[in-house]
Amino acid sequence: MITVVIVDDHVIFRQGLLKLLQSAENIEVVADTGSSDEALRVIIEKMPHVAILDISMPVLNGIELLQEIQRKAIGTKIVFLTMHNDPVTAKKAIQSNASGYVLKDDAFEDLLYAVRAVASGGTFISPSISEKVLSAKVADSEDRLLTKREREVLRLIALGSANKKIADTLSISVKTVETHRTRILKKLDAHNTADLVRYAIKTGLLEV
Repeated sequence: MITVVIVDDHVIFRQGLLKLLQSAENIEVVADTGSSDEALRVIIEKMPHVAILDISMPVLNGIELLQEIQRKAIGTKIVFLTMHNDPVTAKKAIQSNASGYVLKDDAFEDLLYAVRAVASGGTFISPSISEKVLSAKVADSEDRLLTKREREVLRLIALGSANKKIADTLSISVKTVETHRTRILKKLDAHNTADLVRYAIKTGLLEV
């Protein structure tokens, strides 16, 4: 039997979720609350296998509550059930060691799958957000490959500056610009200027 605590400050939503989970096989809801302070106390007391947390809550938000739970070394796995469908929030939740991230727009079956997956040591991210999170991770990984100077050169290339203008702007030689360009292409596995422009747009480099 998988024991679960539900934490969501929207009463009607929480009550509806409680009824759905109570009807699910091999799942027992041992407590539900809309208060993050109460949630921490209940989770320490009940030590459930899984806690389903909303992110937007008063006092402590879901991620802060997760961090408190981890400091207590309780061992409860966390599944976020949230309206936040942006990759930045999802990435922050995952980096905080959440085991699951489910959107409230998803089907109830997705939440059930997430609860069962994380209870058995797995992870689950809503398919509708996972691709965005993966893209963000790839972008971050690629960005760390480039030095500060290479990012400056890449930005100017993407803005359409010729090598001579880039050299003048950065007070370096044209040969150095060409060397940076060659290295950037190799690091990003890019083949031409169009590839570099697409990368610069994707990573927000042109917004700097």
